[in-house]
Amino acid sequence: MRTTHHLKTRRVTQELEILLTSRTHERLDGPQLQSARRAHWGIENPLHYVRDVTFGEDRSTVRTGDAPRNLATLRNLVIGLCALNAARQHRRVSYLPSFRRRANNHRPFAIDLLTQPLTPTA
Repeated sequence: MRTTHHLKTRRVTQELEILLTSRTHERLDGPQLQSARRAHWGIENPLHYVRDVTFGEDRSTVRTGDAPRNLATLRNLVIGLCALNAARQHRRVSYLPSFRRRANNHRPFAIDLLTQPLTPTA
């Protein structure tokens, strides 16, 4: 049973988590089960996390036709542009939320990213 205390609403929720495994309880004790449970979430790679948290992809109501794939492509384009911008500034890490605000509020910045060559020409 997982209990969550929501600080803003002061609400308390409880969730029951059911784990299925092919191992018997003799072969999988509590700490091993917890480790396997946590390792499962390693599947949620960083790109998916960014797409879900920054862009709210899982909350999207777009479900039909080519729209979901097109929107995912646009999200990936923005993530790539953010990484490209960081690389051009010789930074190892890019911070997507501030990048999105800057590109949204300053359209020439976004257009420059699309038109500049990846490497400076001599």
